[in-house]
Amino acid sequence: MDVDWGLNNAELLTTIATLQWSEHNDPSWFDKLATFRIGYEVYQRFSGNREVDALRAQTIAAIVKYVKDNPKAKKEDLQKEISKHIFAFAHKVENM
Repeated sequence: MDVDWGLNNAELLTTIATLQWSEHNDPSWFDKLATFRIGYEVYQRFSGNREVDALRAQTIAAIVKYVKDNPKAKKEDLQKEISKHIFAFAHKVENM
């Protein structure tokens, strides 16, 4: 039975808040945690960071696909293809 006991950031903070509440009967950490998570989510939605990260991942995937599909491509062809994808990425980010 291989169980991953690792916690992501939100789970860790929730566990700390639960411990604080159970040991000291102090639910104030839940208020702070909720305020922080709401603030973080609002920032993420307005900043566009998630969209930029998704575009970056798509760009990298497209470059990797080209390299795999064209293992014998000339250095110049690789540079052109990579430049094309990076330019398209930058253009999409500018238009966000």
